[in-house]
Formats: sequence, structure tokens, C-alpha cells
Amino acid sequence: MADPTKNGSYYAQNYDIIVKWIAEVLRGNTLEVLGVQTDRIQEVFGFEPVNISVKAGRVDVIARCENGDLYHIEEQRHLSRSDMYRFASQHFSAASQWGSKVTDIILASGRVTESAKTIITSSGSYKPIIIDFTLRDGWLRLKEIREAVASGDLSNLMELIFLPLYGKEESDARTDLAEQVVRFEIELFKQKKVSDKLLAATLIMANKLLSKDRINELWEEIKMLDIIEVAMEKGQEAGYKKGEETGYKKGEETGYKKGRNEGRNEGRLNGFKELLMGLLIAKFNLIPRHIAVQIKKIQEAEVLQSLIHVIIKCEDIKDFEAVLNQV
Repeated sequence: MADPTKNGSYYAQNYDIIVKWIAEVLRGNTLEVLGVQTDRIQEVFGFEPVNISVKAGRVDVIARCENGDLYHIEEQRHLSRSDMYRFASQHFSAASQWGSKVTDIILASGRVTESAKTIITSSGSYKPIIIDFTLRDGWLRLKEIREAVASGDLSNLMELIFLPLYGKEESDARTDLAEQVVRFEIELFKQKKVSDKLLAATLIMANKLLSKDRINELWEEIKMLDIIEVAMEKGQEAGYKKGEETGYKKGEETGYKKGRNEGRNEGRLNGFKELLMGLLIAKFNLIPRHIAVQIKKIQEAEVLQSLIHVIIKCEDIKDFEAVLNQV
């Protein structure tokens, strides 16, 4: 029998958080960082046809621009012809939902062959925009961005998300590039020049390229307590806002003050739960469904906060689960 943990649909809840992180970084920007001229992105949401399994830990989103254009962005390492047939199927599935203004953008890295870039049949052709990261020099671009930041130019920081995929290096050279990009972002985060979400998005992009040991080392270096505090503040702020809205509605029936407090608490809990699952993904890549269900059932903010701090000390998801089962 197939191992369910190899089927991305088993971890569907992870994908929602990945989309939120990528969306926060892209919203309000254009896709010029990829070399594609677009209007500003107004909305980013996940796209996953029901007949295609979810693959956690990769980019697969739709960006809606202010002019109504839609860009389906998917990342594929070692682009093959079978991948292209899958993309073609997804493209027309998306078009059936949102119309003909959908353009596919494939972020290709690793081994990319020319024959895999276009599908031609007697009925027509499928020619998405292929962003071939193998043609870009990752080390040179990292150097250029470092120099730009040193001179006060922060306009290209979003490109750091994709930088680990640049070039044709393999093995140690590829790992070294990914690690240097993440370490550079750690420096920028400490200087408050990049957001925690941008750093998290880069970790998602790089986690396929780094060994578990290196990921853990970087995790310690990041000093996640700092990121946790920032994320907690944002989560509480968002929770309070949502809570006030909930409070107004509940206040009509049970009194404004009580409803407002209940709403604030609910929003705060949801913020902590989202943060907790997001941090688990960044460190362990995947969250088994039964763990996600346990987290969603927790109704004490203090318990969620303690679990957030526990993540740093856990070697693997089983260590975390053992602590979770004790709460």
C-alpha cells in the first residue's frame, strides 16, 4: 500500500500557510522580479485542481493583477515533459474557472531541456512562460544585491526568495548558494530590512536544497525567538482587529464589551495556531494531519505560546508530537 505521507494531499493544511506567506510578499508588487511585465498584484491565492494532488513545500499560486490579468505561478525542479503535460492540464482547468486571461509561469530549475518547454500536438500547442533559473548566475546576483543593500537600495530584496534556484550548480555548490542566501536574509532580518514572511518564504524555497542538519543549524542561527516575537505581535494585532469585528456582531446580542473580548480572544488564538503550524512547516516541511487537528483543538493561548517556543528544541516532528501529547 502506498505510503500516505508521500501523498501531498495528506498535508493539505500546510499548503494554505505556504500560500499566505508567498501572498504577503508578492501582494502590491509586480512580477518584474521574474522578468515578466505585469500590473501590480492585487490578490494571491492557491490553485489546486481537485483531481491533482497537493505537493506541499512548493510554489503553486495564482496572482491576480489590478487590470484583471491572472498569472498561474508554479515552481518545478528538473522540468520534464511529463511535468509540462500536467501543467497543460492545470492551465485549462484554471481557464475553465477564470476565463482566458490566465497565463502560466513555470519557475524552472535544476535540469531543464529545451524539448520540455513546449508541447505541440495536431490540435494546437501549449507554450507557458518558462523562467529558466539555470540561465541566471546566483552567486553574481547575490553579490550585486549585497552591494545594492550596502548602498541603501532595498528594491531587489524580493528576488532573494528565488535566488537559491539560480544557476546550474549541483550538490555542495547548490547547497552553499542556498545557505548563503538564507544567512544574508538572517542578517537583513536582524537589521529590520526584510520581513519575517520573506525569510520564511525563502526557507520554503531552499529547504529542498539543504540537508536536514543544515536546516536545523540555520534554524538555531535565525534565533527564532526574535521572529516569534515579531510574528506574535502581528498575529495579536490581526487577531484584535478581527476580534473587534466579531465583537460588534456578537455585541448586538450579548453586549458589546463581552462580544469584543470574545472576538479578540478568538482572533488571538487563531493567530497563534497559524504561526505554530507555519513554524512547523519551516522546520520539518510537513505536518501530519492528526497533529494539525490536535493544534486546532487547543483553546488556551498560553499552551500555544509554549508549543511555539518548544519547536526550536525539537529534532524532528516526533519530538514535537511527544510534547504536544502532554498538553
